[in-house]
Amino acid sequence: MKDFLDGVAGSAGITDRHFVRHVERAVAELGGRVTWHSGHWIGEVTLGASRGLIIGYSFPLNNVASAKAADDKVATTVLLRAAKVGCVDHQLVRPGWSGSPSIRWERELPVVVKPNTESGGRGVRLASTVDELHSTIDELSTRYRAIAWSSFLRITDEYRTVFLDGAMVLAFRKVRSDPTEWRHNLHLGATPEVCTDQSTLDSLTQVGADAMVALGLRFATVDVVVVDGEHLVMEVNSGVSLERFSRHSREYSALAGEVYAKAVAASVNQGLTEA
Repeated sequence: MKDFLDGVAGSAGITDRHFVRHVERAVAELGGRVTWHSGHWIGEVTLGASRGLIIGYSFPLNNVASAKAADDKVATTVLLRAAKVGCVDHQLVRPGWSGSPSIRWERELPVVVKPNTESGGRGVRLASTVDELHSTIDELSTRYRAIAWSSFLRITDEYRTVFLDGAMVLAFRKVRSDPTEWRHNLHLGATPEVCTDQSTLDSLTQVGADAMVALGLRFATVDVVVVDGEHLVMEVNSGVSLERFSRHSREYSALAGEVYAKAVAASVNQGLTEA
């Protein structure tokens, strides 16, 4: 671990993903190996007669339907509300689709508009007028097949939590450094702060675990926001990306490595698949 962590400081010059090195180390410690394809985007893990694939940041732990539901913001809303899990309400917009609902936007503004199945802060827009909204939808519709919108909420805090088989294995707050930036994404300048307050951890564990059960997931991130003192699920991601968190410091790199090591072990323990 020391050799790996020595490369963390000043990591701007590191071109490979920390994720790749975390996975390689975890697999090697279990006696297996990883063969990478497509620029380290596809990892082929072999251990004895077993074989499994890691695609992007997705491990062979979630079933396909659950993963697709989690990565779809509107589907996530539907399933969480059915399970009575507090969440940010995302609604669907599909420009040009006859099934799109008729919305009185002037009653809803301001609203946040974003890709329905992609995010990370990319393509997320805040519209305060009807003209801004229509221009935003027109812009995003050239790149995305489906768009989600939600009411603009006054968010006090935003957290990323990581769950594996019912247990929360990591939780950190996204701290905005720019007062003019309303989004909490790390790639937009927010910094991670590992959560240690027990009452906060308890609240995050409850809402996050409920979300994982409702979506039928084993390994995923659950982003939770605090609005008027209530903890709400913002979104869920079946691919667990901790890249920017890992690059923040040696300590956080070690924590990210522990999370991925647990995911690799869980994948191996279920036998992967017979090669």
